[in-house]
Amino acid sequence: MDQATKFDPRRAPLTLHVKSMVSPQALFSEKAGTVRAEKSNGVWNLYRHDDIIKINRHPAILGNGGQGGSFGNDNPLIPLEIDGEDHKKWRKLLDPIFGPKQMFPLEAQIRQLAGELIDKFAPRGEAELSEDFCVPLPSLTFLRLVGAPVADLDFFLDFKQGVIHPEGDTVEEMDANMAVAGAKLLEYFVKFLAERRAETEQKDDVIAVLLRSEVDGEPIAELDLLNIMFLLMFAGLDTVTSSLSCLFAWLGQHPDERDRLVADRSLLPAAIEEILRYESPVPSGQRHATEDIDLGDGLVIKAGEAIHAFWAAANVDPTHYDDPLTVDFGRGRQSHIAFASGTHRCLGSHLARMELRIALDEILTRIPDYTVPAVEDLVYDNVSVRAVTRLPITFTPS
Repeated sequence: MDQATKFDPRRAPLTLHVKSMVSPQALFSEKAGTVRAEKSNGVWNLYRHDDIIKINRHPAILGNGGQGGSFGNDNPLIPLEIDGEDHKKWRKLLDPIFGPKQMFPLEAQIRQLAGELIDKFAPRGEAELSEDFCVPLPSLTFLRLVGAPVADLDFFLDFKQGVIHPEGDTVEEMDANMAVAGAKLLEYFVKFLAERRAETEQKDDVIAVLLRSEVDGEPIAELDLLNIMFLLMFAGLDTVTSSLSCLFAWLGQHPDERDRLVADRSLLPAAIEEILRYESPVPSGQRHATEDIDLGDGLVIKAGEAIHAFWAAANVDPTHYDDPLTVDFGRGRQSHIAFASGTHRCLGSHLARMELRIALDEILTRIPDYTVPAVEDLVYDNVSVRAVTRLPITFTPS
């Protein structure tokens, strides 16, 4: 797809309309219930849960790679921007690396780190929870898992900010700024991977595993390794941080529900899934049709058309959920799309769920009475990810 027809979901009209909304869920729910789908600047906006599930699972649908490289890298990011048999090949390698069995041993490390972070602010009776906890907990966990230097955290966070939240008022300006951030990361990893290859010590981090792995009977090529690391370094440093900010803000605004979790931790898994459904920390994604796709009742996506799939609308779709705007911990297992779905489901969902569970457990144990400002005083950003950009809290010092 050339630059003239390329679109960036971050510049989509609806995305910009809800950019700073504290509670966009009602608008998204209305879109799903009464509009279903509409074209905007030549791109199909899909809002309903069942339509998006069909699209995500359809063999004639491409993911982000359907319009070429993005996020400041002209090469396809692995596995996000590849499809078909190549995608299956890479997921076969990568899925086990981030599978439940590999994540389970991290629990004690994550819990210890969470405790150490809370220790720093617990005596004060106040904290900026995003900066003091939501950013460092998943970021440091991920860097240790991957095998990247934790001392370079600020560099990686600057890169993540540059490609997930690039400055610019046009797609061209955003692309240029992403390219600057992307070039710095590629330069960093060219040098760092060379250093890792020269090491003789046997390690078990993700980079070490990838350096020992083969694809199609050959060691992973340098460019492929770089494209894997490029994706991991922004995906692993952004979405869990954003999810934590949404979870803590929602519970702080609903102290009765927070107190239910304090009293009964068995509710945590269901509560996390339900708040993720409602908050949708990753609001949308893009897909591309390679053939005509009939979604029923006259809605046909033509071959070559781009799709902006709003997970946030699907997750509060009144044609799929009963009372979708109510957060109900007893709703039961539901097929929300907080981690996308189908071929391009989130590679790191097992790690994310573990981090969210441990983080909530530790905060509710150590500072169970924390409070947040009134909802209208919180600042939300709903572009790329939904996050509370500042989350000041107060609590009884401990």
